[in-house]
Amino acid sequence: MEEDILPETKLTTTMKSTNFFKKHTLVYGASLLLVSTQFACSKTDTKETASTTTTTTTKTSDEAYDDYKNYVTQMETDVNSGWDSTATDWDTRMEAARTDYDTRYNAVNQYAGDFDDTRRAEYEELQSRWNTAWTTREQQYNTWKQTNQSGGKAMTKVDMSSMDVKKIPSYTATNIRTAYEDFVAHVEANKANYTNDDWKAVDMYWAQLDDRKNAIQSQLSDKDKWEITKAKTKYQTMKAGSKTGNAASSVGSEVKETGKDISNSKVGEATKDAGKAVGNTAKKAGQKIGDVVKDND
Repeated sequence: MEEDILPETKLTTTMKSTNFFKKHTLVYGASLLLVSTQFACSKTDTKETASTTTTTTTKTSDEAYDDYKNYVTQMETDVNSGWDSTATDWDTRMEAARTDYDTRYNAVNQYAGDFDDTRRAEYEELQSRWNTAWTTREQQYNTWKQTNQSGGKAMTKVDMSSMDVKKIPSYTATNIRTAYEDFVAHVEANKANYTNDDWKAVDMYWAQLDDRKNAIQSQLSDKDKWEITKAKTKYQTMKAGSKTGNAASSVGSEVKETGKDISNSKVGEATKDAGKAVGNTAKKAGQKIGDVVKDND
């Protein structure tokens, strides 16, 4: 005979079962929440770590300025110490020096807008000092290259690798002024050795550099516009002077050779003979006049 279960007993059993599932559901939910929290914390830590790493690799304004200043000073010292003629890797050294300078310049130039008047003046002076030192270094390099790189045989062309038009589109308002100044420094250091083909490359680079400047003209500061104008004026003066000097030298040589040709030609001999004839005629006329005067006496 099946025993009857009291309603109270069924209710108690149902409540226990319900509490059991509720308890385990809460436990599972808490465990899931804990795991999620730990995962989120792990992601946060990773982000914070990455952020810290990025911060430590970015130089402050003072650090970037000091690094730039020290590099310019070191270049001046190296240039004043003279040229190491025993080295054979000057192509690599020159390229590395240019790259190192650009890296330091870009690092400090991003803070240039925040400089006070004193630092801004010092910064501009450092740029001028660099251009002077680098011009001298390029002259030293070209002399070495002409006399050594080709086994003692003089080269007819200078290094034109800096006149790479492919890099012009990458110039921005922050570095195009430096591009102009570097261009002028290169021309000043090498204009005496440029061939006609070199001048063509220079003119092409100049035209495209000017086009790039015009495209970002509205982004340039008044100071940069002024310095670019000075660089353009200096380049035009050097270009005109150099080409005029070359032309005058060429014309002078041609005139000299033409003079030699005339002197050695039949025309020259005829001129010489005509002069003698005129001289003899004048002499005879003078003698006749003298005889007439003597007879009258």
